[in-house]
Amino acid sequence: MAESGDGEHDHDVEEHDELDRVDQIPVGHELEVDSSSDTDNDSAIGDDTSSLTTSISTSVTDYRHENGRRYHAYHDGAYYLPNDEIEAERLDLQHAVWRMTLNGNLYASPIEPDIKHCLDVGTGTGIWAIEFAEEHPNTQVTGTDLSPIQPSFVPPNCSFMVDNCEAEWVFDKKFDFIHARMLVLGMHDWPNFFRQCWENVLPGGWVEVQEVQFPLRCDDDSAGPNSALLSWSTFIQLAARKAGIESTSSLHFVKQLQDQGFINIKEETSQWAIGPWPKGKVQKAIGRYTLENILSGLQGISMALLTRHLGWSKEEVEVYLVDSKSSTSLEKKHMTNPGSQCIAGLFTELRSLMSQP
Repeated sequence: MAESGDGEHDHDVEEHDELDRVDQIPVGHELEVDSSSDTDNDSAIGDDTSSLTTSISTSVTDYRHENGRRYHAYHDGAYYLPNDEIEAERLDLQHAVWRMTLNGNLYASPIEPDIKHCLDVGTGTGIWAIEFAEEHPNTQVTGTDLSPIQPSFVPPNCSFMVDNCEAEWVFDKKFDFIHARMLVLGMHDWPNFFRQCWENVLPGGWVEVQEVQFPLRCDDDSAGPNSALLSWSTFIQLAARKAGIESTSSLHFVKQLQDQGFINIKEETSQWAIGPWPKGKVQKAIGRYTLENILSGLQGISMALLTRHLGWSKEEVEVYLVDSKSSTSLEKKHMTNPGSQCIAGLFTELRSLMSQP
């Protein structure tokens, strides 16, 4: 549904460090509303033909500043979320949610403890790559991203490079483990991404992808179709689609991996509660963190997509987000951020075709 010609928008869019292990919930577990407590008061990309590693230079750090936020310079305009400190803090919060989701782990793949090379695609602040390097001191970990916002002091077995995961990969080695997470609003061509994973993972290696989907969901009608946050997430889906990005791509991951030739594919589904409404200590904590993750990310997720692809002004975005944020804080609704079909790891073992029976 496109914006109206007079600049006003119809918000009723039709397209729409450790927790108690005793309370852990397996990935794929259906959330159950906790009716016994009062939760109201609970407070990666572009079109170049080569992705040669780029040195830290003006072309990489001369960031775009737009509508009060800062965006990547390398392959300018290819990714729609900012790379400023506000976003970096949100990404680290999001990392904490993923660790809770995976019962404190960084990954779900059954990798060997002594693998030699690991690639983290779309590394963001680098927190996943750094922690993986600390847990696997004998593994050389490489993190790639469009923005060089990672810290300077990192483990000796961890390094970062400015790179574009949608251009052709030109690494001088193959990897035992390729990890990618939260590329949903930056990836235009997932089959091509999986092709490059196939070409750059060693036989016997693993690929793990963790994603979420837009729009958000409410499965029990506690939030109607006119809910501000649900409507917001549908606008995000629409704007992303106009940018050539499908925000429900993870629904097709299994088929795309199978088509590429991967085997031993394991698929898991999950959903993050938005707010502390579900039962269980861990699920409540995930809900609180997810609510904060979304509220702190509303502007960053929205601004470039809605202004560049739906024609909204900065002021229109800001006014709309105030309504979305305030209604979310006040209303008791059982909304979720649906996890991709591989939230705990769509992990795939690659064996040489020559060795298959």
